[in-house]
Amino acid sequence: MRKKLIAVIAVAALSLPLFACSSGEKTELSKYTIDATLSADNILTATVTCDYVNNNDVPLKELWFHLYPNAYRDGAKYSPVAANRITDAYPSGKSYSVMKIDSVSVNGNAKDVTVSGEDENILVVPLGDTLDPTEKTSVKIEYSVKLPKVKHRFGYTDKSVNLGNFYPIACMYRDGAFVADPYYSTGDPFFSECADYSVTLTVSDKYECAATGEITGKTEAENAVTYEIGAQNVRDFAAVLGEYQKMSGLSGSTIVNYLYYSDSEPEKSLNAAIDSVRIFGDKFGAYPYKEYTVVQTGFLQGGMEYPALSMISDAYSGDSKLDIIVHETAHQWWYGVVGNDEVKYSWLDEAMAEYSTMMFYEYAEGYKYTFDAKRADALAAYILYCETYKNNGRDDTSMTRAVNEYASETEYTYMIYVKGALMLDDIRNTVGTEKFMAGLKKYYADNKFGIAQPQDLMGAMEKASKRQLKPLFESWLNGNVQLYSNH
Repeated sequence: MRKKLIAVIAVAALSLPLFACSSGEKTELSKYTIDATLSADNILTATVTCDYVNNNDVPLKELWFHLYPNAYRDGAKYSPVAANRITDAYPSGKSYSVMKIDSVSVNGNAKDVTVSGEDENILVVPLGDTLDPTEKTSVKIEYSVKLPKVKHRFGYTDKSVNLGNFYPIACMYRDGAFVADPYYSTGDPFFSECADYSVTLTVSDKYECAATGEITGKTEAENAVTYEIGAQNVRDFAAVLGEYQKMSGLSGSTIVNYLYYSDSEPEKSLNAAIDSVRIFGDKFGAYPYKEYTVVQTGFLQGGMEYPALSMISDAYSGDSKLDIIVHETAHQWWYGVVGNDEVKYSWLDEAMAEYSTMMFYEYAEGYKYTFDAKRADALAAYILYCETYKNNGRDDTSMTRAVNEYASETEYTYMIYVKGALMLDDIRNTVGTEKFMAGLKKYYADNKFGIAQPQDLMGAMEKASKRQLKPLFESWLNGNVQLYSNH
């Protein structure tokens, strides 16, 4: 996700050097079959069938599912919206979701389930029989949820409906337990494995649909339209609805779509997406899906990535909007295809996406920004941030914290996006551009459709450069790097 920096510093003709201190075997995928209907009063009624494959190395007696819409309910312990952004997110006043689990069955047998977790964010489903590794079971969940009126991943505005993280999705199993992080307002608190999706979505006929995957069918009825959508080997599924105009183009063999309701220069937005797919595909590795869709919508932050789909806030225009499109498209590689735990290791996708955005301007023509200017701005802003906060007695610059351990969104943004990009630039300057790019390609190829750890990126860079880089990475991650400016 692209966040707007609280402080942006324009820098000209600066010379600011950096100084640093000392895929595996193919498995069967789980599959989600979703049949959902959105009513005129924004109540979503849905049935989700998860044909779950136990790709863990231990037997399971129950499955846990994230209930992300519950974070938008009245009384939630953790709000998806930071306290200082409530007014911006709810311009019409606070609005809440109401989620109801109607029934759950496993292989056709009804189950008594529990809603638990730190913030009523987890659905615990007992399986009855033990599910051994490589075995499969089918969990059917019928539920309904009232959408909140909010400019966020899940909710609606006067112009669009965002269906992000709207369905129960299986929790990852790691280190002997299910990963059950609540919906923190800082960062993107999501973590899931790739699966296949078959989705049927019935909505008002006034809406066009942008979604993960390919729209394979569209059936119109009285005042309604049903979209049939398929997506294979994707980490998540999302959709956006609105009264859209649509433009499409090609980046190689990839169909790139742009849906919008208010854009005076839609061709530029589409071309930014096309250029991004082309450049990142060339520099990192081929984009693996047939289509990629960028959609304008009501959203609090600059943008939000989902597999084969990027939400772009309607609050932005001009060069800033194009920059957001580039960043979210970079996420198609970093988090979309190469997954990671976004709560524990948020820098692993956000720093990669931010630095990829900087690199885009090295290879693209006709854009306002340049790589050198973006790097200089980032470095100057980071130095000023650190000096300001150190004077206030807060000098922790580590990047190893979980998203909920940062004092504010501002701190998170500067540590993860800005400092993270500077770290990657230092690695590049250390090993040279050719070996750095080879490391990125290796990291992408080795971790496609899987879950990457920090050591995977470090290892890819070390193998490509034939240099020991772990101490340099760790000096940045642990907060030991000192940055200096020459005036």
